[in-house]
Amino acid sequence: MFIKPISDRQRGFTLIEIVITVLVSSIIAVGIVNYIGDSVEGFASSSNRNKLASSGRTVVDRLALELHNSVPNSIRVTAAQPAGDQCLEFIPFVGATSYLDAPFTGTGDTEFDAVDFNPTLLYASPAEVYAVVYPINTDVLYEFANPGPMALIDEIEDTGGADGIVTVHLDAQHRFTRRSPVSRFYVAQTPVSFCIVGSRLFRYSNYDVPEDQCTPATASCLPTSAPDRALISDNINNSARSAFTLLEPTLRRNAILAMDLNFTSEGDVVSLKHEVLMRNVP
Repeated sequence: MFIKPISDRQRGFTLIEIVITVLVSSIIAVGIVNYIGDSVEGFASSSNRNKLASSGRTVVDRLALELHNSVPNSIRVTAAQPAGDQCLEFIPFVGATSYLDAPFTGTGDTEFDAVDFNPTLLYASPAEVYAVVYPINTDVLYEFANPGPMALIDEIEDTGGADGIVTVHLDAQHRFTRRSPVSRFYVAQTPVSFCIVGSRLFRYSNYDVPEDQCTPATASCLPTSAPDRALISDNINNSARSAFTLLEPTLRRNAILAMDLNFTSEGDVVSLKHEVLMRNVP
């Protein structure tokens, strides 16, 4: 019987070698898993932050666009609550032109002529829009009194054909308080409010002109259902922040509306600050 020398025998792994191999492989595997996990988590976090930023920019752009079409000196804000709840209100306009013979004396009148709107703007009765002339005081504007800067329009008609003049019929006899230095008047709609309620931002429309600014907590004031209450955004956490700050106009600039909105989701936070200069003048 022939027996191979020990040196010629096949040798296997020893227990120590196996343990070391398993240990090193485990360390490498853990590192790879952590690397992949961190990469996936980073990608998800980056995607979530981009989503929040995109949502925030959409909200800011929407607010800025609407504010640029607001009647001068119609913007007002409520005080920010500790949880961040706050409301912004303004009166949007749909057109502006120059009046020719608006009533400023005596007991006023029920109609006046104005230069044609560009583009054309006509309303059949009941128009349910407002004529606004020289609104220089926010409180007086929302008082909606007679005499005052705002009157309800019943109809806007073009009776002269090509003469470039339209006739504005008011809902009742009215006298405007002050003449505009440039004879400008606005055709305005009912007020609009943007309110932060908890973690959501809502847009409210199609409600009567309130003398005192409303909030969602004010009974029978702001709409409570769609379409007059529309959800604009969620994932807002404005605790201890003031979302809307109105900087009053000075001799060197118009009013500025400063926005400070904080969006959060899944531990990610995106804060957006933006200022909107009110370019419209009475």
